[in-house]
Amino acid sequence: MVEAKQDDFEGAWGQCLAEMIAAQKLNDEYPITIFAIVSNGDRWQFGKLEKNIFTKNITFYTIQDLDKLFAVVNFIFQQCEEQLDNLLVV
Repeated sequence: MVEAKQDDFEGAWGQCLAEMIAAQKLNDEYPITIFAIVSNGDRWQFGKLEKNIFTKNITFYTIQDLDKLFAVVNFIFQQCEEQLDNLLVV
């Protein structure tokens, strides 16, 4: 997760992607999808790095609609848990 300082989401995504690539390299023995969040505290945006393909959800989620925001966060946690379960089976 990276903070979008002064609402600079593009700059935050640049920093976040660099961190995602670093996390991917640290885990290259176990190829996993890296999930990411960029937020200014009010608006939240989500992305993922799968192999060498970065995908960013262009939709912003806000704290004014917590049901949708929590649904996305919950989905990401479920995906991470599934990846961990798959690594433990191997």
